[in-house]
Amino acid sequence: MPLGTKKGMTLLPIPAPTYMPEYRTSAKIALETALSSAPAYRTWRRYDRGPSADIFERYQAMPVLTKADLREHQPAGFVPEGRDLASALARGEVELVKTSGSTSDAVTNVWCQGWWDASESSSWKLHAATAAARLGDHREAILSSPRCVGFASDVGYLSMEQRTLWHYLFLNEKADPAEWSATLCDRMIEELGRFEPAVIEANPSFLSVLCRHAIKRERQVFQPAVVTLTYENPSLIHLRHIRSVFHCPVIGSYGATESGYVFMQCEAGRLHQNVEQCHVDFQPLAPRHGGPMLGRILVTTFHNPWRSLIRFDMGDLVRLAAEPCPCGRHQGLTLVGIEGRIANATLSSAGRLVTQREADAAIAEVDGIDQYELVQTGAATLSLRYASDTGDPAAIEIELRASLQRCYGSSVKIIPGHVQALSPVRGVKYRLTRAEFEIDVHDLLAGSP
Repeated sequence: MPLGTKKGMTLLPIPAPTYMPEYRTSAKIALETALSSAPAYRTWRRYDRGPSADIFERYQAMPVLTKADLREHQPAGFVPEGRDLASALARGEVELVKTSGSTSDAVTNVWCQGWWDASESSSWKLHAATAAARLGDHREAILSSPRCVGFASDVGYLSMEQRTLWHYLFLNEKADPAEWSATLCDRMIEELGRFEPAVIEANPSFLSVLCRHAIKRERQVFQPAVVTLTYENPSLIHLRHIRSVFHCPVIGSYGATESGYVFMQCEAGRLHQNVEQCHVDFQPLAPRHGGPMLGRILVTTFHNPWRSLIRFDMGDLVRLAAEPCPCGRHQGLTLVGIEGRIANATLSSAGRLVTQREADAAIAEVDGIDQYELVQTGAATLSLRYASDTGDPAAIEIELRASLQRCYGSSVKIIPGHVQALSPVRGVKYRLTRAEFEIDVHDLLAGSP
């Protein structure tokens, strides 16, 4: 298959971001390094408008890099020529890391820890709390799937020492929160008190389960300087549970193994681009699907000596902020929020795109729901499995039908089902919403037929 897919775009008026001269320099170096020396981009050179053209026009002329492209050329195709990957692997300068592949096949990435640390450090400047906390070699507790990060054990339990690496404590070794015992949850809470982390980094759905346990058992939980939410897009229901337990700033962080840290939430609740470490192209959706302020993003990484990524499709939809952020940060793109993965999108009865965030807002209107999984099985049928410890299922389901039909259309059939608990996909991440049929992003973009 050819590397990337190129599709004509209709440019619509969107807020113009501000860029400093050094940003343009980094963008130019990233593009020209890839085109001139990374083997995977040989066929891209014919699209380049040349050094006399504006750098952002040169980017817009390029194809889109997909995960399929990464798999086709992995891992060496994106390493600039002149770098000996085999030698770097042998001496431990880099390593090969596979993504979880929760919504598509896994990708093998060349992992450069120094680049990742620099990306994370830059993102901390984008929120007042993380900027003031002087983070670096701080204590950090991590709660996510151990199949993604940390130490997994499918048999027995691991000691706190076995789950500690450098200044990180990995709180859980069990991948499925549906199987966490009260004893395990109590252990996590006790270890937070012993470890006293400055930061808790967590998958929001996993942290939500622990917070529900703390609320039910009336347990006091150690308060770090900040809680950062990553690994997946949080539900409003997750945030409700987490903010009931943690009274420090709870901050959304957005990125990926391939891209590093791309956006960070500020104290005003907006998400700001990590301009020191990446370039982001925004492609608006057609107006009937929420454009031009809703669209997909393509990320180009800066300063990674071992991996050149140009216009990588993150697979997510975002919503641009129409007005300057009250926090005063103005460089790069500013987002109202991440709307969810394209793979998790659904359609209304009229064929309009419904993002995960939009569906989540409808479900979160209903009190008593702790977890859910919404699956669109047909154009006019939605299946919803949900867990609730406190609500009356009959009353919940009446409200769910009304709320979801306001979102999807009155003709849509809602099939609810109460369950005790839900498990993440392959023990890695939860998928809150999805359709059983394919939704092609190219059919949603502005300028599509």
